[in-house]
Amino acid sequence: MAENQGDQGLTLRERFRLFTPMVAFITIYMALCAFNFGFDVGNFAGVQAMQPFAMKFGEWNEQKHMWALPSYLSSIMTATPFFGKLIGAIACGRVAERWGRKRAIMILALISLVGVTLQTSATTAAQFTVGRIVNFAMTGFCIVVVPIYQAECAPKDLRGLINSTIQMIIIFGQTVASLVNFGTQHMTSDASWLIPVGLQFVVPVLLLALLPLVPESPRWLLSKDRPEDAKKSLIRLRGQNTSEEMIQAEIDGLRHATANSGKGTWKEVFDTHNRRRTVVAIIAMFGQQITGQAFVNQYSTIFYQQNGFVDQAFLFTLLANVAGVVGTAMTWFVVDGFGRRPILFFGGFLMGAFLYIVAIISTVPNPTMAAKNTMVASLTLFSCMYCVSWGPISYVVLGESASARVKEKTSLLACCISILTTFVTSFTLPYLLNPPYAALGGKVGFVYGSICFAFVVVTFFFVPELKGRSLEEVDQLFAMDIPLWKFKGTKTVPVEELAAGVDRKDDSSFKHVDD
Repeated sequence: MAENQGDQGLTLRERFRLFTPMVAFITIYMALCAFNFGFDVGNFAGVQAMQPFAMKFGEWNEQKHMWALPSYLSSIMTATPFFGKLIGAIACGRVAERWGRKRAIMILALISLVGVTLQTSATTAAQFTVGRIVNFAMTGFCIVVVPIYQAECAPKDLRGLINSTIQMIIIFGQTVASLVNFGTQHMTSDASWLIPVGLQFVVPVLLLALLPLVPESPRWLLSKDRPEDAKKSLIRLRGQNTSEEMIQAEIDGLRHATANSGKGTWKEVFDTHNRRRTVVAIIAMFGQQITGQAFVNQYSTIFYQQNGFVDQAFLFTLLANVAGVVGTAMTWFVVDGFGRRPILFFGGFLMGAFLYIVAIISTVPNPTMAAKNTMVASLTLFSCMYCVSWGPISYVVLGESASARVKEKTSLLACCISILTTFVTSFTLPYLLNPPYAALGGKVGFVYGSICFAFVVVTFFFVPELKGRSLEEVDQLFAMDIPLWKFKGTKTVPVEELAAGVDRKDDSSFKHVDD
């Protein structure tokens, strides 16, 4: 009997050979769904610091001798769009479960077009904010349907790499937005902010144009009792060179795994069978947003300006986003080799350390230029480590931890908690950073740095290692009465053998093997 410990021993070159043309296409296509998410976050981080935008929607700050958004308006414009993201996530769960993953992607693109139209035509702060709220409904669809689709369609040895591309494109979108902002920052007309905002029309048009080429998820088709369509979809995903026997074996395995599964109720999300899986998904998405990314991604440009880097603020933001792209690219090469847990340990610890450096320097009344440069470098390195670890890995854990019966509902719950966390952090940061409120400035790093260190411990106990496992083998692991941190050394039976009638009563197939 073949057994699986989740460690396939594949080299990076062998993993890349598993990419068929269609798998490569859907990897890029599904990640592209997240581009406008990152672009919107990245462009508004700079747009709100542009003088023409602040002149149109803000007020004159006599103390700083410049136009600026008041703290309350900055909070509203930055944080309220996450209500749109929440609504989008709630709606997407229903759409993706009932009408399919492709239909959800179509709606995602249409919502983005409406949101960008409202922003580019805005004459008041209220209309611009409503446009951002609508556009962020698109991001709610994105964070629900993209991890689900990627996890369901990717070969198991590529699932970590493919699921991590969503964060790659988010940070790539932020980087492109930073480049555009860097190029338009000195314009004295409204074009300075209309150009970066208006460029968000491009991606949804591409998504709609290419949608007919995207295959539907075979697992979703089987759940709707459409085996022939599922087989055709799987052939497109695995390539014409894959033998009929291999395709049929995978279909039989998926059919065995989904037999009589149906779709579970909300009560099942919290029952004894799924409770641990729900906790893992929630921790992954909560940790992604509570570890300080809002400070670095949304308010860094203004923070740099407040610390004397008026002319270099946009450049530093651009460099941080480039570092994030590099970090996410690094994840591609290690996530299916090193696994999820080591990356979260390493990344979380370094994120906390870099935030503590910023906080310690901020306690000095008049820091030297060298100290300020160290602070900038620390924020840049934080961005890199976030994009290596918590940024992309949380989507990987979310996509592979939820049970098939309640996958959409579990993803929806975890994403809603993530969105609410982002709203709270985004809304409160201007009050934590600026006078006349808490006026912590960089000392906010003590708060979020401590949270990063805490999540290193949380990861050890509550985030299992699932690299190299099929989703059906993940089901076996969660069905066993063993601690989450022991999943790596636990043997499972490949789904193909289960479908072929392998004797599942052999206890030796499920025993724990010490590393």
